[in-house]
Amino acid sequence: MTDNLSITYTEADMNLIPRGLTLPPALVKAIEARDSAYDAYGEALVKYDDCIRQDYVKAAQERDAANARAAVASGANPDEIPSEVERVTAQRGKAFGIVNGLAERVRQCDREIYHQWIDSLPTVEGELTEAHPKAEDALRKAEDAYRAARSNVTSLVNTLAYVNLMRRGVVRSQDDMPRYMVSAGADLIDHSRQWLTNLGVVGDENSVEPVRVFSDGIPQIMFRPKA
Repeated sequence: MTDNLSITYTEADMNLIPRGLTLPPALVKAIEARDSAYDAYGEALVKYDDCIRQDYVKAAQERDAANARAAVASGANPDEIPSEVERVTAQRGKAFGIVNGLAERVRQCDREIYHQWIDSLPTVEGELTEAHPKAEDALRKAEDAYRAARSNVTSLVNTLAYVNLMRRGVVRSQDDMPRYMVSAGADLIDHSRQWLTNLGVVGDENSVEPVRVFSDGIPQIMFRPKA
């Protein structure tokens, strides 16, 4: 039996090192060495599978039988065909030694990765401590820009609607205007475009008509699709 692959990442598992860090050269070199060792181990598992599998004798016997049938069918002497059973039996010990040796190399690389990672923690922590307030500042600026952009879009939507409706003779002043406000959780762009469409500002302005209604005794302008 070969060493179980599940033990490969006992110390340097895939969650040991966070993503996005600038790693010290020694640690990068250790990771590259482990990747190379792991590739060699995987290739050996494939190369020597016929020797290290549990049913290696049965599988070899089946190949011997198939080779013999093919030789008879072609008129060749089946006794001259090398035996698969003899080959895999002879190579089995060597195959185990190679595969297990490569597995141990992977584990050695894992231990080196862990060692290099522990040594690099003070440096990495210092870099993260320095980067943290910069990231916070960038976030604040991005959020400020986001709020300013949303405010600008809302203002433009209301102004565009007012100018359009006044040109069409629907309103006489801004006091007559419906005011756009984005609904909580709604996409501002899609929601405001739909609002403008409902007023006939975007699309076919002749597809809607204004209707004056009273709400609590106060006259208001409503828009509805033309029949």
